[in-house]
Amino acid sequence: MTAVSSVVEEARQPATARARARVRTETKDGIAVVLLDDAAATQNTITPELGEELIASLDAVIADASVRAVVVASAKPAGFLAGANVESLRGIRFAEDASAKAKRLAASFQRVARSEKPFVALVHGPALGGGFELALACTHIVATDDPRTVVGLPEVRLGLIPAANGLLRVAERAGIAVALDLGLSGRSIAAARARSLGLVDEIVAPSIALEAARRVAKKLAEKPKRRFLPRVSPSFVQRFFLDQTRMGRTLLARRARARMEGRTHGHYPAPEAILEVLERFGARGFSAAAELEAKRFGELVVGETAHRLVELFQAHTSAKKDTGLDNGETAAAARVERMVVVGAGLIGAGITAVSAERGVVVRLKERDDDALGRGIRYVQDHLHTRARGGHLTRLERARALTRITTATAFTGMRTADLVVEAVYEDLTLKHAVVRDLEAIVREECVIASSTASLPIARIAESARHPERILGMHYFAPVTKVPLVEVVRGPATSARALATAVALGRRQGKTVIVVKDGAGFYTTRTLAPFLHEALRLVEEGVPVDVVDEALVEWGFPLGPLHLFDELGIDLAGHVAGLLQTAFGDRLRAPKALSALRLDDRKGRKNGRGFYLYGRGARAEKRVDDTVYTALGIDPQRPRASAPPRREEIQARCALALVNEALRCLDEGVLRTARDGDLGAVLGLGFPAFRGGPFRYVDVLGAAEVLKRTRALEQRLGDRFTPAPLLVEAARRGRRFWST
Repeated sequence: MTAVSSVVEEARQPATARARARVRTETKDGIAVVLLDDAAATQNTITPELGEELIASLDAVIADASVRAVVVASAKPAGFLAGANVESLRGIRFAEDASAKAKRLAASFQRVARSEKPFVALVHGPALGGGFELALACTHIVATDDPRTVVGLPEVRLGLIPAANGLLRVAERAGIAVALDLGLSGRSIAAARARSLGLVDEIVAPSIALEAARRVAKKLAEKPKRRFLPRVSPSFVQRFFLDQTRMGRTLLARRARARMEGRTHGHYPAPEAILEVLERFGARGFSAAAELEAKRFGELVVGETAHRLVELFQAHTSAKKDTGLDNGETAAAARVERMVVVGAGLIGAGITAVSAERGVVVRLKERDDDALGRGIRYVQDHLHTRARGGHLTRLERARALTRITTATAFTGMRTADLVVEAVYEDLTLKHAVVRDLEAIVREECVIASSTASLPIARIAESARHPERILGMHYFAPVTKVPLVEVVRGPATSARALATAVALGRRQGKTVIVVKDGAGFYTTRTLAPFLHEALRLVEEGVPVDVVDEALVEWGFPLGPLHLFDELGIDLAGHVAGLLQTAFGDRLRAPKALSALRLDDRKGRKNGRGFYLYGRGARAEKRVDDTVYTALGIDPQRPRASAPPRREEIQARCALALVNEALRCLDEGVLRTARDGDLGAVLGLGFPAFRGGPFRYVDVLGAAEVLKRTRALEQRLGDRFTPAPLLVEAARRGRRFWST
């Protein structure tokens, strides 16, 4: 019996009371168990209702003279408390209201922290945001060794900051540097890593967790309440210097601000607020920082950035429930236990890494041992990084590596449930791979292509079983980009589609399902964005000016830098396919051919728009010889009036947005939700703008149409507004209902 089921059994109440209560308490031998259990949800979140019950329950056990110690736990199978309910946050209209709610919850947790009665948090499953803040307010934290047990403060990913003093308590327990890391990254860490940082006190098996928590509570009740003492370790002196000296705190803040500005470019106010709060904590203490924290939280909750990021979070949540099947279709996904990856390059090795890490047995195939060796080294480096960051134990890393076998021939693949081919974007080569696979694998085996542009119908045209062939378009690096675009060909069966969607989610990806066609959704919409940037260079706008303008607008990389990363040779190949499919509207500028003739492939051969130094700190700089290759002089622009930064941004961004609208209109996209998720997660469209469809809604379809028409009149048919944009402007249509 697990800790959770034990708690449920021992905290049973009559059905009528259980239906009403979201938080319930049972006291035995002076030990109270406060049990979180919102029956209306699969996981506990701090809704207004649960929040009120939680505050009342905590106050009640503090006031109850018969209670000597308290255990706070959850009745959910795997989940402690996942922070604030985002839907309730969206309903807050005024900053003062949000600040007041934060202060009230923080005051309740502070009463727990200051109580003479020991509180023990029993954490099984995720304890995130407000859930982690509640645990941190307790005297002692017992966590289970279940892989699902993680802790973190992810609020920054919603454009918010922790609002119940969690950052401050992390700083008290583990130091300001750790608080900055967890707060600014929003990452979750496993229980073992948390314990090494002093953020968890004890790790036990789920089967004995409740017994262990009660034992600790009883022991603490028998002696004066233990106050936190810094853990003496080799890093203790360094931590003391950073936290307790003015020079150390200044150094921490300076480093954190430099990293933050390099990532956010001023578009995301939450990281700045986190830094301000922790600076205040270091300079003036807990109470002053807590006051500032509540104020900043209120301001952020009602801000536009938080609105967009919360909307994206809700889109993520919705997408997780989408099978990808059309209305009326039903199919059970086959569980992929064994898979084959053909091609050990950057994409193939990445697919292998994320699959093996999550329990799938992988056969990695390449043409020779050297290529296989490079692929396996990539996988090893990824798993080592994950283990070093506390996401995997050494044993889990070792087990992941044992799940991988290699081959230079089509052998050892007969039992595979799914195959992903990740070879070069060449139709003849992909046909050959499909033929070789069909001669070996079972008829039930799904065959997926990682192509970024080739229509699945073309890849499947010579297959004996086209119904099992589809696309799984991953993005480089696969280990970091959280999107996979599953492409359904005209013959793809519902079973094959459901299986691919399920595998993508198991790999930790957000999955969007799109209709077949050249470039699908992401590549098709990225192409006009890149092409417009290249046209600006043709007009004499310097490379770095174009890239800086788009980074300033919110993209993580400038389009010309992205050309180098993707490969100029591959971009040229894809451009030809898109022009064949869509005509002059997606014709690449002549400059792309000139770059290919000059043997410029980008970072892969060190010849692109930029020169790249060696080493982690090496800066990139524009390769001035690229202008010679293009036959232009950036000091003498061809245009009579060089474009302003705002025009550079509008031309590139609206080229992408307009094509996204065409994709929805033509049924390539199933929903605007998928379009926004695909653009933000796969293409780097600014998250604080919500994605292309949310961007149109916020700006207004009529205004977007006006701007696109103006570009069409000046620059030609490539900016002809998508019919869906024209219709939306005429009817006042929105793509999102909220």
